Amino acid sequence: MTRTVTPTAGGAGFLPDLDRLRRAARLHRLPDALNVLKRRRLAPVSRRFYREMWQAAADNIGATCRPVGPGLTRIDRDGYATFVEGSDLMLDSAVTLSMIGDREVSFELIAGHGIRTPAYRVFDRARAREAEAFLAATGGPVVVKPLRGTGGGRGVTTGVDTPERLRRAIRRAARFGRDLVVEEQVPGDYYRLTYLDGDLIDAVRRDPPALVGTGDKTIRHLVARENDRRLNGPVPTALSPLLIDADMRNRLAEDGRRLSDVPARGETVVVKRAVNENAAAQNHSVQGQVPEATAARLGQLVTDLGLRFAGVDLMTPDLATPLGPEGPVVIEINGNPGLHHHVLVANPTQAVPVPRIVLEHLFANRVGVVRP
Repeated sequence: MTRTVTPTAGGAGFLPDLDRLRRAARLHRLPDALNVLKRRRLAPVSRRFYREMWQAAADNIGATCRPVGPGLTRIDRDGYATFVEGSDLMLDSAVTLSMIGDREVSFELIAGHGIRTPAYRVFDRARAREAEAFLAATGGPVVVKPLRGTGGGRGVTTGVDTPERLRRAIRRAARFGRDLVVEEQVPGDYYRLTYLDGDLIDAVRRDPPALVGTGDKTIRHLVARENDRRLNGPVPTALSPLLIDADMRNRLAEDGRRLSDVPARGETVVVKRAVNENAAAQNHSVQGQVPEATAARLGQLVTDLGLRFAGVDLMTPDLATPLGPEGPVVIEINGNPGLHHHVLVANPTQAVPVPRIVLEHLFANRVGVVRP
């Protein structure tokens, strides 16, 4: 069954054996085996980042903080305690998170509030011709994603503008699930607006990953060097690896580049369109630039959808443009959104103290807490 919708305004550690990863991938038990390994290599960096982030926030509000299990942290103040795991809070139910994580369901709900969403078509691999028809009808480029159950850009390919690229993108996305979605690729900048109980607590412009040429290294080498910096650098700059995949190859091709090219010294090369694997240098706090009407309307949206802690992903060439039929496009709403985008920013002195704001809200309002 296929469904087409047009825009409307209405534990830690490594797997022990790389060969086992490859075998599992071939049997479709483990998608993107090599990329899984690369992500796992960075997992200790992510755990350390969040542990130190919550410790600093707890110190700031006069709370105590201690690990209580793999990935779980307990924070106490005034006789109450809250538990966090990475950026996950004790606010939204598993059913609510599952609902908002299904792109078709969430798009229908968003559009029902008169907010623009991308044109899209839901399909499965057996009906790939429906995706080909969508590409032909829109003229491309399009984005191919798993319909549900993934995050962090897993299985996502942008810049899909030919039938061959579409077939490759479908194969990649299908590793993560049977149901897929193809969407129009919306132009503009990418903004993450983070809400807590209906209030906007921060907005970040997230630019795509970019590298700076040295004049003597290929783009492939620059990617490897960037990943080494993310893994072994003295301070965290990103919590995910920069992966060489179809999204990277498509973005480079837009500029007539290949991985074997050698950028000039000091030349900036944008290597992906999807922003999920960007670094601190590409994150910019822009809370003061969000129009009050936009902030209020999206706050009401997430409240009406039953989400208490949410990240609204907005695409627009101009953040000042009002929401509406021709306005900014909501491409996704995330429950329990990542907080590192608000901490790892290009100018840390301008960063909004989101972790402190979150903890103060929980304890001051006795929400998302327990009484031990």
